[in-house]
Amino acid sequence: MKRMIVAVVVMLVVSTVAGELLGLLGFEISQLQPALVGLLGATLGGLIARNRFVPAALLVHAAIWLVILYTLHSIANGQSTYLAIASHNASAMALSFPLVGLGAYLGQRLAVRRRPSAPAAA
Repeated sequence: MKRMIVAVVVMLVVSTVAGELLGLLGFEISQLQPALVGLLGATLGGLIARNRFVPAALLVHAAIWLVILYTLHSIANGQSTYLAIASHNASAMALSFPLVGLGAYLGQRLAVRRRPSAPAAA
């Protein structure tokens, strides 16, 4: 359980820092950026978690999108519906969810490959 919590925290921190760095460097690609930073964060999270991280990563990613939609709705001060905001961000969401799942899976696979095998009993 501790490994999973650390993996989720790493996923969130890496995604946030990578997104901010890309923005500071002027590499903001509006629809692709959330997917790429999600892929990177989920891969590192999967590497730490080692197993069963794909559902956790997708659940955390869904929670992040819900917070984003809520924040955008609050900024719009009720002048835009949740459906309108979600439809405006649909391509970013459609790209980011599969890439987060892929990143979590790849991280898990990399962790399995890096883990030394147990010595054979003689």
